[in-house]
Amino acid sequence: MEAREQPVIEFNNVKYPVDSQGFLLKRLSWSAELGAHMAHLDGVELSPEHWEIIHYFREYYEDYNIPPPMRMVVRVFKKAFGEENANSRYLHALFPGGPTRTASKWAGLPKPKNCK
Repeated sequence: MEAREQPVIEFNNVKYPVDSQGFLLKRLSWSAELGAHMAHLDGVELSPEHWEIIHYFREYYEDYNIPPPMRMVVRVFKKAFGEENANSRYLHALFPGGPTRTASKWAGLPKPKNCK
């Protein structure tokens, strides 16, 4: 039986181990540049709105060891994005594949347990 090669993301001549869905296996190897590259691989160029959410996810994860619940994300970003943009539709548009899953991925966090 052949051993499977560990999937990696190659960036700036460094290979970063990822799981089969592209989530970093070593959270501490993340950098903003790597996060932007991961988003680019998914076809998205990160905007200031993306970065606000990504940084919020990283801070929340540092404090609680889980990604923030979607309702909390919407509530927190109502001030930053305005009432019309702080909703799950807007967040799904920013983070295709689901805001919690995709923001966690681009933030270098583990895949949330409740995401497929």
